[in-house]
Amino acid sequence: MRGSPIGDCDGVLATATLRMLHRQRTTEVVDGPNLNTRPVRHLRRGHPLGVLRNSQYRRYWAAGFATFSGFNMQMLIRGWMMYELTQSPFMVTMVTAAMMMPMLFLSLLGGALADRFDRKKITVASDITLLGSFATLFAISAAGIMAPWHILAISVVNGIAFSMAVSARQALISGLVHREQMRTAVGLSATTYNSAQIIGPAIGGALLPLVGVTWALGVSVVVVIPAIFLYSTLKPVQTTGLNDASGSIVENVKAGLVYAFQNQTLRFLMLGAMVMILTVGPFQSLMPVFAKHELNVGAGGLGVLMLAAGIGALIGSIGVVIIGERIKHQKLELFFGLLAAGSLAAFALSPWFALSILLVGITAFATTSFMVVNMTVVQITSPDYIRGRVVSVRFLVIGLMPFGALSMGGAAELLGTPIAVAIIAGVGAVGFALVQIASRVFSSPEAN
Repeated sequence: MRGSPIGDCDGVLATATLRMLHRQRTTEVVDGPNLNTRPVRHLRRGHPLGVLRNSQYRRYWAAGFATFSGFNMQMLIRGWMMYELTQSPFMVTMVTAAMMMPMLFLSLLGGALADRFDRKKITVASDITLLGSFATLFAISAAGIMAPWHILAISVVNGIAFSMAVSARQALISGLVHREQMRTAVGLSATTYNSAQIIGPAIGGALLPLVGVTWALGVSVVVVIPAIFLYSTLKPVQTTGLNDASGSIVENVKAGLVYAFQNQTLRFLMLGAMVMILTVGPFQSLMPVFAKHELNVGAGGLGVLMLAAGIGALIGSIGVVIIGERIKHQKLELFFGLLAAGSLAAFALSPWFALSILLVGITAFATTSFMVVNMTVVQITSPDYIRGRVVSVRFLVIGLMPFGALSMGGAAELLGTPIAVAIIAGVGAVGFALVQIASRVFSSPEAN
């Protein structure tokens, strides 16, 4: 009977049982054939960086930092090599396009695999492939036979490795932290890439004039090695329903697409990310052109610009974590999107190196903040059994970056780099505004 003592008692018992089950499921750590049921270390609630007390998450963060530091070094050096070989802004953007294009075709497959197989093993296999490709490019440079097609081919291999593991790498987070700290953990995971944008390009930019391209590539190989060991030592939590996706791979992929499309919040998150990826997002692919041709600061100046971008990105990712849920994600995305577009337009037209450093930092800050907010909401909106596939849809959108990069590079060839980038940034600003207007007009109150 409604309101009866017996009903109340049953409700309390049911709630307690669910809490006990949740506690058990979120502390069963995979360790070979046996399950380690020792509870994950208690974390302070309310502290934005409290998740870093979790040793498993710290290893995950450090592994990502090592991987992306080496990768960012490689991308900086590759862009510089390509411009030295071809003197073409379009070919410089082709380096980014070659790496990102596989994501357009393979990220959905990678998401399905992440929901069917061991996410840690997929991530380790990806890093081993990256290490091999980095070493191959180093060997080609040492042999003195470097050609543009070598750079593009290795970039394609990197893109395939990333595409097949990017969803597993992100979805792995849910097995390392408590549910209540998922938002913080996802936000901080972005700092692995953004902090690597500080260290990687800074080291690469410093090494280029000191030791040359070949040994700079060699250092990037060494940087990635610790990531493989760190990922291998992780012991992710076993979650009910994970790795038991039924049906064929094609059916799994379709289920992820349908879920992302039917969820109103996810639908507009994907659309906003698409605007960022096609307009403002590819700006760093043209940094070698700005450094060498527009600002006349050479390899050292390129390193400074990338360092400024890395610092801005790191501040942005940490700042979003601290903000937490105090401001709705729609408002944050609109603010950061418009700030990114405006600062990029100003950077493109800036004739002074000092001002360009400041503006590229602001652009990276706003771009990263936007993307962290976007990815965080995507992850916490998706249930764990399908999270890999939903994340893969998000990375499918990121796979559109080659079109943004190539359009930016093509426009730079026709109109000049500063004018082309400024115009595309303006298009992005309009796009961000339209997405937020549409989300308010067509979304139900519950979705907001």
